[in-house]
Amino acid sequence: MNKLKYILGFMLVAGLVACDSFLDDPQPAQSLPSATAFNTAQDIENAMVGAYDAAQNSDMFGTNTTMLPGIYSDNGEWRGSFPSYRDIYNRMIVSDNPEVAAMWQFGYRVINAANLILKALDEVQDPSLTAELANRLRGEALFLRGATHFEMVRFFGKAFNATSNADLGIPIMVNPVATTGDVTFPSRNTVAEVYTQVLTDLTQAASLLPDANPRGRGRATKFAAHGYLARVAFQQREYGKAATEAAAVLAGPFSLNAEPVEFFSIEGSSEEIWAVIHTPQDNPGVNGSLPTFHNRAGRGGDVVYAEDLIANGFGKIVTSAQQDAIANAGHTVVDLRLTQLSQFDAASNTYFIEKYTDVSTNADDAPIQRLADFMLLRAEAVARTSGINQESIDLLNSVRRRALRVLDSSGEVVANSDSFIDFSAGNFANADELIEAIITERRVELCFEGARFHDLTRLQRTIRGLAWDDNNMRFPIPQREIDANGNLEQNPGY
Repeated sequence: MNKLKYILGFMLVAGLVACDSFLDDPQPAQSLPSATAFNTAQDIENAMVGAYDAAQNSDMFGTNTTMLPGIYSDNGEWRGSFPSYRDIYNRMIVSDNPEVAAMWQFGYRVINAANLILKALDEVQDPSLTAELANRLRGEALFLRGATHFEMVRFFGKAFNATSNADLGIPIMVNPVATTGDVTFPSRNTVAEVYTQVLTDLTQAASLLPDANPRGRGRATKFAAHGYLARVAFQQREYGKAATEAAAVLAGPFSLNAEPVEFFSIEGSSEEIWAVIHTPQDNPGVNGSLPTFHNRAGRGGDVVYAEDLIANGFGKIVTSAQQDAIANAGHTVVDLRLTQLSQFDAASNTYFIEKYTDVSTNADDAPIQRLADFMLLRAEAVARTSGINQESIDLLNSVRRRALRVLDSSGEVVANSDSFIDFSAGNFANADELIEAIITERRVELCFEGARFHDLTRLQRTIRGLAWDDNNMRFPIPQREIDANGNLEQNPGY
């Protein structure tokens, strides 16, 4: 599917009124924007497939919401030739950057698809549209609308902070665009207003969605909705609420894989909460490009481990005291997150990423939510609300035990070696030290999965020499959108 062909609602008004606009083109059932497409429950089911297809696109959840936070932060280094990604890495983005423009387009395509489905659910009269089915479809549409608004406001608006009631975010779109007569020219809502809408959508979604989606993997569930609610509260630094929502996720039927590599090599493993599914039948490069950009066998390694991630991430996971105790016992320690999920090239002194390996078909799933993320999220949130506590330490240790291996002189795993790498309350002089240990663990555990940049802006920390709220720490509103809609105000600095 040509990712530049389908344009949503208010975003490209000139295109909407042209004879070759998406409203006039023949479309498959699952992507028809016209309300006349919805006559039966099956029509709505088909439309939901179209909504997920838009979310799957590489310009949204399929690649960029996962990849861009890595190269925008201090975790990843961009070495590729694509100028649009290079400019994002260098924080020298222009207002017509194609990656930025495509994220806007496909984000609002997802949102519009969700809005059309929500409208149809109120109008379609079909006995097969049972209350159970309608609730599930409504929950999925609200989930996609809420999650997409949230992801986009974190790129186009300033990170949530004390001035979010005034900071401009993105336009909130809750009304569908089915014909040119539905087109509006909205202004940008504030960041706080967008967060309020996101919370409304996701809270309702959590109340409607089932524990397990009958349509299988890749479809929203109650736990995925709670996962996004936890992330929203985390980003707002409402840590009590974040802890509660994370607990709802941890109560689900999930468990850590035995080793870090298993989540990435066994799609649909016990650790998966929500992933964007890619198959060999998808259009490579359009619906997913994580292996292309991240794997050395793809394009030679466009994205690689930044030196700072190795030195101040992996290099600080095992403390100096722990290293000394391990050495004194005649042992060594390895981190499987590095040995299993990277490839070191001594000639260039570079660690290449191995989390995404299917370079032939780009069929690796995009890992949007997995258990370790929410274990560490809750660990940090509880530490911030309760100080040094055993639950946070236990959650942190569980993630560490899965990743770290203490080896004897012959290279065999030392039995009962958890004591070498576990933390206890006595290891921390105060809660801040525990929190820092969790933040470092998140940096390493979740590297190249879309978390680091948002963690740094939440923590209001300097990011490769720039303040968290620097103008270059958010994307410009695409110039073509401003040209089409004079009510859209550009971000400062662009």
